[in-house]
Amino acid sequence: MKKFLAALQLQKDNPTLLTAQFRAPSSQIPILYVLLIINALAVAITHLKSAPLWLSLYIPVGLSVLCVFRLCWWEIRGKENVTAERAYKLMKVTMVGAGVLTFAFGGWAIALYQYGDASQQGQIAYFLVVTGISCIFCLMHLPMAAALTTVITFSAMIATFMFSGNPVFVATAVSGLFLILPFLRVINSYFQNFVGLVQLTEELKQKQAEAEELNLVNSRNALHDQLTGLANRRSFFLSLEKRLQKDPSAPPVLGILDLDGFKPVNDVFGHAAGDLVLKETARRFVALVGEEGIVSRLGGDEFGIIFPCSMTRQAIADLGQALCAAVREPYEIPDGSVRVFGSCGIVYPDIGEYTAEDLYEKADFALYQVKSKRSSGVEFFSPDHEKILTQRHLIELELQANDFAKELKLDYQPIVELRSGRVVGYEALARWDSARFGRISPEAFIPAAERTAVIGRMTRILFAKALEALAIIPRHLRLSFNLSARDICDHETSMALLAMITRSGIDPKRIEFEITETALLSDFDTADQVISMLRAAGISIALDDFGTGYSSLSHIHRLGFDKLKIDKAFVMNFDRDARCMNITRSVANLCQNLGIASVAEGVESEEIAEGLKAMGVRLAQGYHFSRPLPLELAIDYAARCDAAASARNSLSA
Repeated sequence: MKKFLAALQLQKDNPTLLTAQFRAPSSQIPILYVLLIINALAVAITHLKSAPLWLSLYIPVGLSVLCVFRLCWWEIRGKENVTAERAYKLMKVTMVGAGVLTFAFGGWAIALYQYGDASQQGQIAYFLVVTGISCIFCLMHLPMAAALTTVITFSAMIATFMFSGNPVFVATAVSGLFLILPFLRVINSYFQNFVGLVQLTEELKQKQAEAEELNLVNSRNALHDQLTGLANRRSFFLSLEKRLQKDPSAPPVLGILDLDGFKPVNDVFGHAAGDLVLKETARRFVALVGEEGIVSRLGGDEFGIIFPCSMTRQAIADLGQALCAAVREPYEIPDGSVRVFGSCGIVYPDIGEYTAEDLYEKADFALYQVKSKRSSGVEFFSPDHEKILTQRHLIELELQANDFAKELKLDYQPIVELRSGRVVGYEALARWDSARFGRISPEAFIPAAERTAVIGRMTRILFAKALEALAIIPRHLRLSFNLSARDICDHETSMALLAMITRSGIDPKRIEFEITETALLSDFDTADQVISMLRAAGISIALDDFGTGYSSLSHIHRLGFDKLKIDKAFVMNFDRDARCMNITRSVANLCQNLGIASVAEGVESEEIAEGLKAMGVRLAQGYHFSRPLPLELAIDYAARCDAAASARNSLSA
């Protein structure tokens, strides 16, 4: 019984249940009062002539007035949002009031019982039963009140009818006695289901809140970079498109900024240090651009800037320089401080219609122009750039639409041994004589082939021509062939090249593949695997344009290159720039210490050739010796060099 009564009590420590209990019966209790008033007045009217006036009129009218007041209170205040503490106090009052009113109505009905005839006494029984059942259904959410009113009404009926002497009333009393416990059980069962429903509703609300919070997080993650907190690439383009849609005739000014020298920070100090640099860069950019502009991290070390609309071209140029200057400031990391540099490409579009992709491509192209000059700073997209970009698009379309296999060919630049003057091999250089555009520079069509994903096919076409040339070239001469960044990171292309060598019958030791430092940066692990596979087949690997990218000595050691090619930017200024001379000497010494050959590119004078030879550089190529030649002329040049070397040897002997 204690457990049963405890289950019916108000749970003060459960605020959610308390507020639910208060709200649930707010629409039912007024109905209960209406039923009580109607039934009480009906009983009073039938007893006006048989019972004293104070009992048949004054008491029921007084109780009805009290019910009207409570009915109005519940109609007005019962639907208000209340705190759990307030709900607890109000429900306590309701339970006490329910007990008092039920006792009053029950006592009044019993008092009337003795004044009525058999039919009026039956009406009293009906009144008590209806009152009890009405209280059960209307007070289900307040189980203690429902149980209390049930016990009072049925007890009054049982006590009155059990000793009435009327067999029908006695039977009714006995029936009522056996109905009390089932009714109490129903009250308890309903309330427990209500408690479970409230708990389930609360759990669903909590899960919904968690889901909404997760959606907010996902939405933020979908539009923000998690490392820096900046808008991400997707958000950047959405913002760009919104501004274009808002005023298509006034496109926004867009900038793309890239960190130069960031890769070595990651390689030397680890990704944690790189993350610190990116976060600090983001902070500096936001501080400079302000709230009117948008700073986004587009990926890696690339940032996008949508400049404030109110800025003039000069103000934007100044801000671009300020952004690059901010990047040059030292970055504090746990191991000390590091420095990087910034390059910025900006498109300041004329009045007209643009797409987000158009603006990005132009800004990215301007950035490429800065980086191709191997200098940091700011570059605006210009009409000259527009011409180059248009030509680039035309080349890309030509690559995709035209069968260029017949138009591709190779020229061969001799590689000379400095001490003997003999040709030891050639570098095969791609040439494209387009029927539509004429001679197209490799600097134009090789990147275009990479962008349009036809580089693999182009490489196989050119390499087939190189193998045909090797079959004609004297056997003591080697051939160097350039692989793009995509080639060196593509297992399918590398396997195809090996299969072509096998079918040709050419000795793999006569073949040398040149790769750039950029190829290593795109996917080092894959490049490592491909290089290992090629070297295992007997092919030599040379690192091209050494000193201009971001390769580390650990890469050189790990990949085991057979040659390092010193970039012509250092060699051509060898005799005029002490720094270029020192860099060249350092690379030559590095090669000697590692036991690998060094090849100097861009040798254009006898003085440079002699200086390189004095430094210990073994091999060289450049216009001082020969420009790239067709195969027959290249073979003839090698023969002349051999003859001249033999003549010199004869004279010295």
